[in-house]
Amino acid sequence: MLKPFMIFGIFVNCLNGFPSDGNRILVKRQTDDNFDPDSFLSKFGYLDDLSAGQHHAEETRSEGIREFQRFNGLQPTGILDRETFQKMQQPRCGLPDVIQPHQRQPHSHNGDRQHDPTQPLQYYAPGYKWKKNDITYKIVGYTRQLGGTTQKRAFRNAFQKWADETPLNFREVTRGEADIDINFGRYSHGDGSGNSFDGRGGTLAHAFFPGDQALSGDTHFDEDEEWTANRDAGSNLEIVAAHEFGHALGLGHSSSPTALMAPYYQGYDPNYKLEFDDKRGIQTLYGASRRQPARTTARPRPTRRPVTRRPSRPTGRHCTLKFDDIVVAHDRNTYAFKGSKIYQLNGNGVASGFPKLTRRVFPRAPKSPGAVVYDRINRKLYMFKGSRLWRFTGFRLDRGYPKRLPRAFGGVKAAFQYSDNTIYLFKRNSYTAWSETMRSTPRGYERTITEYWRGLRPGIAAAFRDNYGTTYFFKGKIYWKYDDDFGYAEPGYPKNTAKAWLGCSPRIPK
Repeated sequence: MLKPFMIFGIFVNCLNGFPSDGNRILVKRQTDDNFDPDSFLSKFGYLDDLSAGQHHAEETRSEGIREFQRFNGLQPTGILDRETFQKMQQPRCGLPDVIQPHQRQPHSHNGDRQHDPTQPLQYYAPGYKWKKNDITYKIVGYTRQLGGTTQKRAFRNAFQKWADETPLNFREVTRGEADIDINFGRYSHGDGSGNSFDGRGGTLAHAFFPGDQALSGDTHFDEDEEWTANRDAGSNLEIVAAHEFGHALGLGHSSSPTALMAPYYQGYDPNYKLEFDDKRGIQTLYGASRRQPARTTARPRPTRRPVTRRPSRPTGRHCTLKFDDIVVAHDRNTYAFKGSKIYQLNGNGVASGFPKLTRRVFPRAPKSPGAVVYDRINRKLYMFKGSRLWRFTGFRLDRGYPKRLPRAFGGVKAAFQYSDNTIYLFKRNSYTAWSETMRSTPRGYERTITEYWRGLRPGIAAAFRDNYGTTYFFKGKIYWKYDDDFGYAEPGYPKNTAKAWLGCSPRIPK
């Protein structure tokens, strides 16, 4: 068996210019003065390593840049332009994006990670796994920043995230040998890996893949970080541990940005969970759970419950609305747009005080946007109308907007961000993937709506993904609930929009 290599979960504090909400990202930012693009491309798998004094041919280098651009959603020009150069310098994980042939491990579950921009991004499983389902762990050392009970709970809850989706069972032991040792350390902390911690603000933790070597599965945390629990400050121990335990079980980094196994620490979220991509990856290794999810002491995720009380407006004045688009904005409220007005939706229909003029909520917005979408990754809200694009940070229009859209993206009728974080734009009969950096439709688009979104009809007028990760599509007076896992509208749909969303009688649960 080849010796497993170690995966690093490497996180740093966001630098100036990044959101100041406790976000953390992997590996330190390099400056223009010492940044070497060729070294970067080689390090992350886009170019082969060369011996000292050798140089890549320009054609090879251009293809490496182009592959980097494709993987990161940039225009694949093969030219090291300013946008690409800046992207390279952003904080990120130290694991290669593309595993070169000489680096590939046997039995990899999804190959060499060559990225097709028309397909959803995906997990990576290099081929290591435990050969049993009962796994023990031992807390060898604790941080002094949190109580022992708090740390035990954090690790137990982190393991439970993976246990809920697989046949795996995790058990803490206090004596003898364990499969996974958990410890804290500073700088060169004696694990023999040669990977030292670097004080606060650099590496948070690292873990080892399962295997036959002494350190298999072991997980180490940097004691110099600010470890916290249940608050939006420092680095949340449970969330970081859940990410690292994914490596200890055999997963590499996911290229889906919001997956738990993505190379980005995404800040404190009391309701964090495994995304679809994480579940798909871990179940590739161990199979799906054959039990109901176990109860833990973690803060429960809120669940949507059917509203059974009588609505306050049995036949309200909003019951004939046909939405132009719907979006969950930065404040996690759901907003629907119709003409020049905006409606905030809640469990009873339209929230008190609404509708309002859209420009009262989003100053300088178009009077009747054709489509609206919130980018959860970049935290920007986009409004489309005709051939122009508006971009908002919070409720404020960004400087320099509105801007003219490339012709290929004009005339949008609906927009939403899918579970893989791709933004899709819908016209009457077709749809395309989109990002603000694109100048033309990506390879493979445009596509007909019914080609992929099975069970829907052309003419989609609104689409959005709610706070619980459920996708909805609207057309006229009807809507569909969409099953992202199976790629099909759920049975029993379409249903009447007014009854489910606008507080109109008879009320039915969404």
